[in-house]
Amino acid sequence: MARAAFNAWLDRRAASKGAALTLYVLFSLAPMLILVVALASMFFDENAVRTALLTELGGLTGAQGGDALKAIIAGARREDEGLAASLISGVIVLVTATSAFAELKESLDELWEIPPSEGSGVWLMLKERILSFGLVLVLALMLMMTLAVNAGLAALQGSWADPTDPGKLLQYAMAGLSMVIVTVIFAFIYKYLPATPIAWRDVIVGAILTAILFMGGKVVIGLYLGHGDFGNAYGAAGSIVALITWIYYSAQIFFFGALFTHEYAMTLGSHRHRS
Repeated sequence: MARAAFNAWLDRRAASKGAALTLYVLFSLAPMLILVVALASMFFDENAVRTALLTELGGLTGAQGGDALKAIIAGARREDEGLAASLISGVIVLVTATSAFAELKESLDELWEIPPSEGSGVWLMLKERILSFGLVLVLALMLMMTLAVNAGLAALQGSWADPTDPGKLLQYAMAGLSMVIVTVIFAFIYKYLPATPIAWRDVIVGAILTAILFMGGKVVIGLYLGHGDFGNAYGAAGSIVALITWIYYSAQIFFFGALFTHEYAMTLGSHRHRS
């Protein structure tokens, strides 16, 4: 199935789709972060939310990509606005933040070879935006879970005189939780974005594989970004180039996982009777 998924990755031009998705993610990143921070800040301190988000994303993208994210998150802080301005900016943020998920849905439909949906263009767009907003809510929920666990971890580590003993176990538990969170996010995307019913058993297999590849790939990509001298090569734009590089290669891992999910569903899963 892995070989079939790789061949499908080549045949369906996943590399080109990854380039298009990278552009959408780059333009949607700032409003998406605004939305996630705003939702999580309803339950946690805003500065703690921003710090946690920067820590989690910076751990994935490396130091140079983290610099770009830090600038984006810092720029996402908005001053108090009037009601009309707040409503207008809120709509713009919502539409822009969900654009990447809308592009992701279209790419997944093409990878799954799903024919275009029939019906009103406005209604379809509205459905896509609602679904995309739901996925943003999932991201915010995952961030809140991370904040809660981090707070508990800090409290437990502080209660032990020797933080290198049971504290190490908690760090391993936190790494395991990160894997679970990434798997859940991939599972929700693979389950609900493609315009075809997909069984959870199919989705879980693909999501676990993608999470393993993603967590392993982030080490390789992180080493590349950490040793690549983007600053000298691209000057002030070096941190943005590093971030684009990470988004692009992450998109390739994601699309391979989606195609593996497709092959599994068609071969052993809920879609085998349709193949």
